[in-house]
Amino acid sequence: MKRLTLELDNDTIQQIKKNDRKVILQLYEYTFNLLMSNAVRYKSNREDQMAIVNSAFMKIISSIDQFKAGSNYFSWAKRIVSNTIIDDFRKNKKYLELFKVDADETSDFNTGDFSPEVYKNMEAEEVQQILDQLPPATKITFNLFAIDGYSYKEIAEELNVGYETVKWHVKEARKRLKLILTETGELIKH
Repeated sequence: MKRLTLELDNDTIQQIKKNDRKVILQLYEYTFNLLMSNAVRYKSNREDQMAIVNSAFMKIISSIDQFKAGSNYFSWAKRIVSNTIIDDFRKNKKYLELFKVDADETSDFNTGDFSPEVYKNMEAEEVQQILDQLPPATKITFNLFAIDGYSYKEIAEELNVGYETVKWHVKEARKRLKLILTETGELIKH
C-alpha cells in the first residue's frame, strides 16, 4: 500500500484555513492512521474510536494556524489526539469515580517482575485485546504512561487526580497484564 505524502508548507496551511475541501480531505487521509492508532488504544468500540478521530481532526483543522511549517506534523497531531482523548475521558461525569482507590488496595502491589518486552513479538491486535481487558481508568492511565510516555505527575495533572492514584493504576495495570499474559501463556512463549 502506497503511503500518502503531503507537504505541510505555508501554502497548504493557507488552503486549509480557506476550507479547501480537497486539501482537507488529503490531510485527513494523511493523518487518519495516526489518529486511529491512538484512538484504538483507548477506546474498544469502533464508534467511540471514530468519534475521537473526528474530534481530533476537527481540532487539527481549527488550530492549523498554530502549526509551524517545517516542523514535525505527526508529533503535533499526536499531541492533539492525546489531548482529545484526555478531554473525552474528563467529559464522562463518572470518570472521577473510576479513579477512586481503596486504601486497602494500595497496600499490596505484588506486581512481580513485569516487562513490556513481552509485547515485542506479539501482533498489535493481540496487545490491544489484552489492554482492552483493563478497567477504563487503569487502561487510560497505563496507555498514557507506558505508551505515550507521560510521567506520573503529568498524568495526575492532565486527569486531575492524585499522584498516588496514578501510580496505583500503573501498578494495577502491570499486575493485571502479567496475570493475563501468564494465563494465556504469552509470558512463557516470549
